[in-house]
Amino acid sequence: MTKQINVRRRGFTLVELLVVIAIIGILVSLLLPAIQAAREAANRMQCANNLHQIAIAIQSYHDASKKLPSLVGAGGPNGEGSYSVFVPLLPYMEQSALSDAIRQFGDPGGNLGSTTVSKNAPWKDVQIASLLCPSGYYAETIPPSFRTGATSYLASLGDFPATASKSILASCPMTGTGRGPFISRQWNSMARVSDGTSNTICFSERIIGRVSTGGGGKSLRMVDTYIAMAWKSGTQMNPDPTEDGIPLYPSKCLEFIGLGGDYIQPMPTGSGLSINSLQGRNWVYGDALSTTFNTIIPPNGPSCSAMYAYVAGPTSNHQSGCNVAMLDGSVRFIDDMVDVGDLSVAPVRRGASPYGVWGALGTAKGKEVIQAL
Repeated sequence: MTKQINVRRRGFTLVELLVVIAIIGILVSLLLPAIQAAREAANRMQCANNLHQIAIAIQSYHDASKKLPSLVGAGGPNGEGSYSVFVPLLPYMEQSALSDAIRQFGDPGGNLGSTTVSKNAPWKDVQIASLLCPSGYYAETIPPSFRTGATSYLASLGDFPATASKSILASCPMTGTGRGPFISRQWNSMARVSDGTSNTICFSERIIGRVSTGGGGKSLRMVDTYIAMAWKSGTQMNPDPTEDGIPLYPSKCLEFIGLGGDYIQPMPTGSGLSINSLQGRNWVYGDALSTTFNTIIPPNGPSCSAMYAYVAGPTSNHQSGCNVAMLDGSVRFIDDMVDVGDLSVAPVRRGASPYGVWGALGTAKGKEVIQAL
């Protein structure tokens, strides 16, 4: 007679199961930051490479035309129209067909940024992949009605706010603006960049203005929005800074810094302040909000506009700083804590920048001595 022996298999106890889950959770928590850091490092490298390619396109354009492109009005030989600095660079960014189509389309002038024009233009729904930083935009950024591509990369105005003369604002935005390598409706050359091409920033990055999915509201983060100051807020400036008016004092922007990288909330009652998010949302249009930045406020700081002045530095989702492309084609990483000198003084039209190392890197002929970063 065969004797049967029942062997009882022992399973995991609840305590053992919980211990295993806890260990897995600890391992995931240790690995996740490393994975995210590696992903961001790759994004930062790709972003820097895109900037390098734009700088190379600038050099190629200069070699062919013996001049640097204009900030705005780049569509015509006499500075007419409102095309951005990117339009003349298209043939050097492997976009010759698009360049030819835009040339045939002509320039609709001050109406270039309107959705009506964009719906019928060659750049309709055209997003140039090399103009996007992998960590500098959001899927919900561009509303479908806008019908134009965005850009994470902006051209440098130097250490001067973007401005427009009031009398010609509608048809000729930003006339005469710029202390950097590019000037609005004027063509500079590398020979005139006396500070040296390795000491002069030509492009940087900025997070594209974000539109939330919650009904068209806007982010409160400083890095992807800016404060618009109404004329009555006491921050107005003379419409034409080339005359005797005093431009916006940059330190005014600092008053709106809130907690956790946001602007202060709620906004002061009756201040005439509002939050907008138009930066980088149209790579074709040569207005200040779409395609320019300045080296006044440090990277990832607040941004402000006051009627005809726009003060905005680069921003990014990189850790503690932003990439910038120099006019010689090199790319540097500028820390958020870069020296910005005295932000309580108004911008100057000539001479050394009052905004420290950061301002000096923006000027094309400020004759500053730049210390090592």
